[in-house]
Amino acid sequence: MLSRRFFQLMLLSLLVPMVALADAVLLYDKADSLYNLQQYDEAHRLALEALAQCNDSSDVADCSSLLALINIRQGHFEQAAQYAKRCHAIDLKSGDPDNISSSLNTLAGIYMSMRQLEEAEKYILKAISYAQKADNPQRLAVLYGMASEVYHHLKQEEHSLDYATKAYQMEQQLGRKDKISVRQAQRAAALISLKRHAEAEQALREAIPGLRESGNLHSLGIACNQMGLLMHQQQNDSAAVRFFNEALAIFTQQHDLFNEASSRKGLYEALRHSDPQLAMQHNDRYMDLRDSLYDKNTGELLSKYAAEYGNGELQDANNRLLENRRLFIIGGLVIIAILILLGGFIFRNMQRREQQHAATLIAQISELRQKLSETETTIESPVSDETAVEPVTHSQTDTLAETEDHIFLMRLVKAVNDGLPTGHYGVEEIASRLNMSSQTFRRRLLSVTGDSPKAFISAIQMELATKLLSNHPEMPISQVANRCGYDEATSFNRIFRKVYGMTPTQYREKH
Repeated sequence: MLSRRFFQLMLLSLLVPMVALADAVLLYDKADSLYNLQQYDEAHRLALEALAQCNDSSDVADCSSLLALINIRQGHFEQAAQYAKRCHAIDLKSGDPDNISSSLNTLAGIYMSMRQLEEAEKYILKAISYAQKADNPQRLAVLYGMASEVYHHLKQEEHSLDYATKAYQMEQQLGRKDKISVRQAQRAAALISLKRHAEAEQALREAIPGLRESGNLHSLGIACNQMGLLMHQQQNDSAAVRFFNEALAIFTQQHDLFNEASSRKGLYEALRHSDPQLAMQHNDRYMDLRDSLYDKNTGELLSKYAAEYGNGELQDANNRLLENRRLFIIGGLVIIAILILLGGFIFRNMQRREQQHAATLIAQISELRQKLSETETTIESPVSDETAVEPVTHSQTDTLAETEDHIFLMRLVKAVNDGLPTGHYGVEEIASRLNMSSQTFRRRLLSVTGDSPKAFISAIQMELATKLLSNHPEMPISQVANRCGYDEATSFNRIFRKVYGMTPTQYREKH
């Protein structure tokens, strides 16, 4: 009979070709989507798989950054710090100030969560200086928001309010409604501590509906905790309980232990007099969470990381994770491996077809853009009142329809081009510029091209990206990303690589 170890090795030999076929970019995209949907457990699993497949340093940085964010949401700050430091080390080598500011911001968030506030302040101020060098207003607004939170925890509330107000004003200029709501919640936190309760309540009553509308559950939970605290301070404990319970439901579902602890503490305070037994249950859970989040060993480890800032490289976190993985021996593993192997082949064929279709679509957009630059007349419908009353043949009708479709696409390309620098290129905004409803716009584009608005707009972004990379070699990648409508250079890099099979930097070198 074969030994257990030999059987495990045999199973591993079957799994090696299967794992080799796994596409790191696809895994990362799925993990990133799940993170945005706040499904952190599944996002964590897929991000680990993506990291194991990475060879390029920029891919490792992307996966490490995502894993750091996921671990923050899960309350695993030790692991979050490891991944964030690893990402930051790679970003420092790259010299890209925008990426460096992003990884510094992540580190600031980790140390703030662990109450290492002096370290958090150091990281966030350094991040702001790099973002100013990168001239990225979207990033700077995010960093000002983080600085507001750091100074709020440092109990320097005037500084906190100042940074939150700067972030709020920048988001208003950028027109990002969902982010405006987040900044209002950050302003409210400082205003509550400054006992400017009326202003705080007004800010939260503006923020909470906006967060609900945008689906930003995490920020909504934080805002509800803040409103609960404010209601408790105003001795309106029944309202406080409603807000704390809403926040608790969100953070329990998300497995966000850090913010769940805040909700539990608030419920204890709000229920102490009306329901002492339930209040004590929340208090017991709060004490358990507090002890698990802020244990002595984790605090000492993070202090050590802080002392090493800028003075070395992290030990490879991926090796550690791989060493800790257990083999799951289940019946039918070989059959499952074969099915996944076949799925890998099918996926690669689909990916090749998607790239070919994207290339065709981008070539069409390039032609439309060229005609846009050549024409000096305003693009309007070619059908005039005079031609409309004249009888037309079937061939003339077909030609007229083709002309109208062509002009529709040229107007669409122009509308998207105009919206990209400001980030206003959503389906509703583009449809409005074309004097259409969103539903009519979707139907018209599908009938003309067979593509969805998302696919066509993405192709416009990618076509513009190649022009900027080729014609402006001095332009930083982060600026190219912003010009193409991307807030984050990492998202831009990922989509560009998916379409062209190479990074923007590699494309620029090649062309």
